[in-house]
Amino acid sequence: IGASTAYYLARNYGIGATVVDRKELAAAASGRAGGFLARDWNDGSGTSELTHRSFELHAELGEELRAYGATDYRRLRCEAIA
Repeated sequence: IGASTAYYLARNYGIGATVVDRKELAAAASGRAGGFLARDWNDGSGTSELTHRSFELHAELGEELRAYGATDYRRLRCEAIA
């Protein structure tokens, strides 16, 4: 969330921001998530709309940042097996 917030502050408002992790560099979500998102994880919950928008923004950022070099963004289809 911190990296995303800093990016949008700079892009949309020209505000420079420094992201500081509480414990160590990349100790939180930015360093651990690996970029894996699922659009339907929170379907039916109070955060469903936010989850869908976040998923869409992830794809948009992949395209937008491609102008600066390879982003390795790709959309994959996954299936759950129980």
